[in-house]
Amino acid sequence: MAVPELRFPPQHLTVALSRHAAWAGGRSEGERLQRRGEDLSFFRFDNAKLNDAVLARCLLSGSSLVKAELRRADLFAVDFMRADLSGAILDRADLRGANMMKTVLRGASLNQADLRPGQILVEGGGTKSQTANLSEAKLDGADLRSAQLDEANMSVSSATGANFANASLFAVNLAGADLSGANLTSARLRDVNLIGARMEGALLQGADLRGANLRNVDLSKVNLKGVDLSAATYRKAANLPTEIEVILHAHSRWIATGGAEGSRAILNGKKLVGCDFSSCDLRGAELHGCDLKGADFSSAQLLFASFLGADMHKVNFDQADLGGVNFTSANMAEATFRGAKLVGAPLFSASQQATGRTLYPIMLDVDLTGADMRGAVLDHIDLSKAKLSRANFSGADLRNCVGINGDV
Repeated sequence: MAVPELRFPPQHLTVALSRHAAWAGGRSEGERLQRRGEDLSFFRFDNAKLNDAVLARCLLSGSSLVKAELRRADLFAVDFMRADLSGAILDRADLRGANMMKTVLRGASLNQADLRPGQILVEGGGTKSQTANLSEAKLDGADLRSAQLDEANMSVSSATGANFANASLFAVNLAGADLSGANLTSARLRDVNLIGARMEGALLQGADLRGANLRNVDLSKVNLKGVDLSAATYRKAANLPTEIEVILHAHSRWIATGGAEGSRAILNGKKLVGCDFSSCDLRGAELHGCDLKGADFSSAQLLFASFLGADMHKVNFDQADLGGVNFTSANMAEATFRGAKLVGAPLFSASQQATGRTLYPIMLDVDLTGADMRGAVLDHIDLSKAKLSRANFSGADLRNCVGINGDV
């Protein structure tokens, strides 16, 4: 379907714009522009002086308002779909319930603009709540300081470098949005949906992200100091405690920078029953004495991690890379290692100097089907009840190991 060409406003509207400019300048011959519910789509309003104008419920889809001045304008429920508002000034404008889907707002200023839901009259009486729609909008470099965006739909929008400082974005849908380099300092982002959003280099100091959905968001390049992440949701399983997720992000940064930034994950003694660490990169992490019963480490990167004395009953290590991992004195009863790599993993016993006893890893009923155990140290390990089909023990230290037979 061909897009209509932009056209200049008809004579009567041009006159109305001139009279509005005179009114705004305080001249007696002026008159405030008040157009409600009119079709003004595909008109050119570039550089128009429309401060304090009333355009409520007007249709402005496809129109060009580049660098137009719309301060304090009544734009309630206006349809700006596919309009170009690049560089426009909409400070303190009433945009409640506005449709700005695929609208271009690059470099626009919406300082203290109101984009909260609006109550729209419906046939037969009554009202309905209509949220502002900015899905797929282009907001790169836009100024939205102190803007009211509660419950707005900003999914898949592009807001790189945009300024949302002190803005209210309660329950806003930002799924798939690009917020790279955006300033969200002290922004109110409670219950916001950020699934899959890009936030590299975003500023979040003092932001309130309580209850936010941050699944599939990489926060490793975001400074989270002073950010309230209480009850925030992360990852696909949504069951990792917030403090653990923050530690994991710091650990990811530590790995990515070779230790120059971030910090190594030290989770000793943590209660992490049933937590989902699938596909996590925990190389070199320390989880001594952790309660990990039923946790999921499938496909995780765990090279040289240490689980000394951890309780890993029924833990899922399927397809995980466990090369060089220390399982000394760990309880791995009924754990699964299907297709896992345990090359060089030291599953040996540990002398407990405090008690004088020697404790051994517990591996009753573990599933090592297809596991790569080459070079693993299996001193005093009982695998008599383990599933060992297709497991590879080439070069493994099997001294005093019970249960290795012709089935392997």
